[in-house]
Amino acid sequence: MKNLIITLSLCAFAITANAQDFSKLVAKGFGAQNTKMALAKDSLSATAAPSDTMPTFPGGDMFLEAYIQKKIEQIDVKGKGEVVVSFNVDKKGYIYGAEVTKSAGNALDTEAFNIVTSMPKWRPARKDGNPIDHSASVTIKFGE
Repeated sequence: MKNLIITLSLCAFAITANAQDFSKLVAKGFGAQNTKMALAKDSLSATAAPSDTMPTFPGGDMFLEAYIQKKIEQIDVKGKGEVVVSFNVDKKGYIYGAEVTKSAGNALDTEAFNIVTSMPKWRPARKDGNPIDHSASVTIKFGE
């Protein structure tokens, strides 16, 4: 049953995502090596065109979704719900000050908090081309 839910979730994600981008994501994976490559590529593009940007997960939103989905598959938590975790990303991309801002119960809140606090470094926000501390949030859906 759990595999069926996971498969259906992945199918829904694939349908809503751009098919080409999703196939690239699946082909490349989103492990530590690719995260480092995405960070390197992101830092090159940031220095080429300084501007105001929000903090982003290495590789972008598709990699964030895949990261969260992989983490959900690795845990054994019962329940269904949506948890929002807010946090700050410092100038170097580290996450700090995480807190649950939308709860779905203690077990799901704890798992969502653990997923967020175990994330790799983010690409920090930029103001006038310089990295700055900035807030961000992630919505994690369980049992879909």
